[in-house]
Amino acid sequence: MVKLARNVSGRERFAGMSDTIIRSPRGKVGFATNVGRVRPVDEDSMVAVEIRTAFLSEVRTRLLLMVADGMGGHRRGDVASRIASQTVASTLLPLLTTEQEIPRATYHRALRSAVALANQAIFAEVDRHPECQGMGTTLSMAIADGRTLHVANVGDSRVYVINQREIYQVTRDHSLVQELVDRGEIKPEEARHHPRKNVITMALGVTEEVTPDIGVLTVEPGDIILVCCDGLINHVEDEDIRRVVVETSDTQRACDVLVALANKGGGTDNISVVIAPVPNTSA
Repeated sequence: MVKLARNVSGRERFAGMSDTIIRSPRGKVGFATNVGRVRPVDEDSMVAVEIRTAFLSEVRTRLLLMVADGMGGHRRGDVASRIASQTVASTLLPLLTTEQEIPRATYHRALRSAVALANQAIFAEVDRHPECQGMGTTLSMAIADGRTLHVANVGDSRVYVINQREIYQVTRDHSLVQELVDRGEIKPEEARHHPRKNVITMALGVTEEVTPDIGVLTVEPGDIILVCCDGLINHVEDEDIRRVVVETSDTQRACDVLVALANKGGGTDNISVVIAPVPNTSA
């Protein structure tokens, strides 16, 4: 297991983009997804679940936040992302509703197993429907349990932790440009505008075995978790994301603003974002 260390109006319209932004109901967890200004179909899928349980008068809150960014074109990428998100959620929810403390090693095994099952489910769908050959999806998720944040990542969707001081990228992209950065061939600031920035090196549905990055991080009261696809990252700088999140008290409003900013910046891809404060361990 990897131990991770830490040191505008949402209703604005833009030409070519869909008027429809799918939003969550009002609550602590906000999410929004939008097709953008260029793509004909929204191939992203999202899960945002706040699980509150009480056993023997002990209240516990856990969060499951997930974004899957499908690829493969019309009626393919959306299928892959839906299968992945539904498979992972249905696999993890029985664990997340337990009244017992969940050891880190158990989370590690559960996350790895859920991702493997999602990958197998996509291949099974292709076997049943050959017209879906070539579909795949990224998958980035965060589970908040007390002051512990468990993450799993395949592809270039991301998990961030945000507070008044910083925006911290928890996950590492599985992409060609990230490999170029790691080798020192390009600078990090060049990655955003690199002509091959959309080439990913790992995804579900591509190979029969996939090895997700799985990690654990300690979070603090006041930290905010953000999970998003590259449709947000490609058009909104990290510091602008941080500013919107910390200056907007309502998480749903923050999601809407970030979607609007990504569309204003070009909207060249689907845009999906989930925002949630770290749960209050006393609630």
